[in-house]
Amino acid sequence: MEENLQELANSLSLLERKVLPHLKDRILLEDLIDSSKLQEVEIRRALLWLGNRNIAITEIASEKIVQLFTNGELAHRFDLPEFRILKELQTSSKTPQEISSDTLPINEIMSAIGNLKSKNAIIVTKKENQLELSLTEAGKHMLSTQSPEQKIIKKQFPLKLLELSSDEKRIIEDLQKRKDFLKVIDKKITTINLTPLGKKLTQAKLDLTNIEEKLTSDLLKSGEWKNKIFRTYDIQSPVPEISGARRHPVTEVHNLIKNVFLSMGFKEMDGPLVESAFWCMDSMWIPQDHPARDVQDTFYVDGKATLPEQFVKSVKAVHENGGNTGSTGYGKPWDEEKAKQLILRTHSTAATFRKFGEGINEDCKYFYIATNFRNEATDATHLAEFVQVEGFVMGDNLGLPHLMGMIKEFFEGFGITKIRFKPTYNPYTEPSMEAHYYDEKKKKWYALINSGIFRPESLAPYGIKKSVIAWGMGGTRVAALLNNIMPKDMVGAEVNFDWISKHKTPQPRLD
Repeated sequence: MEENLQELANSLSLLERKVLPHLKDRILLEDLIDSSKLQEVEIRRALLWLGNRNIAITEIASEKIVQLFTNGELAHRFDLPEFRILKELQTSSKTPQEISSDTLPINEIMSAIGNLKSKNAIIVTKKENQLELSLTEAGKHMLSTQSPEQKIIKKQFPLKLLELSSDEKRIIEDLQKRKDFLKVIDKKITTINLTPLGKKLTQAKLDLTNIEEKLTSDLLKSGEWKNKIFRTYDIQSPVPEISGARRHPVTEVHNLIKNVFLSMGFKEMDGPLVESAFWCMDSMWIPQDHPARDVQDTFYVDGKATLPEQFVKSVKAVHENGGNTGSTGYGKPWDEEKAKQLILRTHSTAATFRKFGEGINEDCKYFYIATNFRNEATDATHLAEFVQVEGFVMGDNLGLPHLMGMIKEFFEGFGITKIRFKPTYNPYTEPSMEAHYYDEKKKKWYALINSGIFRPESLAPYGIKKSVIAWGMGGTRVAALLNNIMPKDMVGAEVNFDWISKHKTPQPRLD
């Protein structure tokens, strides 16, 4: 049996061997630190390993502790302010200013006066615009006896609240009302208990000093290795599970979306996070009094943007009177200063119109997976920050059949074939429609895509003569659907990191 214990001892690390002789059947962590002279971090590491070997068990409990604050420390050293005042008044009447000192601040004196008056221990009079304090018979009697408050304050702090009587707890509550006097805190108590195996190991007379951690060249040259006992390693001992690095599940789904777009012949575009109201709103014919531009919906940023002068006049024209599109526009003055406002990008379509501003007027297909921001209340499916997926196709005589076909092809990349369309409204597309997919498990239809054909007023400022069909959807929403989880559980304050590290990579299917 002793041979097996020595074998176990030989497998202990240097820190474990240093801690083991100081362990008792039950010992507090602070006592173990004192006796071993090791750092707390070293002891905690050794206890973790000893716990894995079933040698020692570490228990952590919480207990309420009473600690003194600044004024409480002064009272502990010099007595309560009330009794110090009474002592000063034994010889003659005095003003608070005459009594005050570095250890008895004037504010503590003024607070104590009310308490003394309520007990008829002093008389307070006014003399030459100053308060004068005089001792009464009741005050003299208080000086001759020790109050419960004095008994408490003279105890050795910190105190364990559970060990106090009900009367003492009531006094503690009263003293807590005093400024910077004392506080009750929750203190973690770490206790180490030896297991039956640990007790046998500590009681056995084992040599823990003649164990070498590694075989060195000096030991080999001198031949001393022959007389040494080398540490053995327990490969069966449990160790913490370590997860390898991986992409965030939202990023993985965005890559899946990107691959679907690329397989359909699209090119990727990009744009800035801080955007001008011009590119995010005005350029695509969103009116300047649209609710989406309100402060409660949009995050505005200090500063002003520089507008693309080549498009300002034509954008102004389509807003005010329709320009050369045959439309009457919005019939309202367009404010260039309002268009210069800087905002956190509210949707990815701003990148589409920046692409239009580059002068493209040919058959093409582009997509963008963009982070956007909206100043809205957060709930189970909405956050202030979200990802939107944008795609557009430019060509000749494109219509709803082309748009519906593109959306169906896109959905098929995720294994979705059950789709229906519903009319909707967008300021900058006409006609506009939503695409819904059917969740076979939940037996419900869900809206996922908003789409439409860009209006002439949206395209005219950039000289685009071709048709443009476009659609957008929530990228994080798609990621949530693929992973069968709520968006707030994938990003934000309530993320489960264990789930992120261990979940299986989602397959490109929503059903």
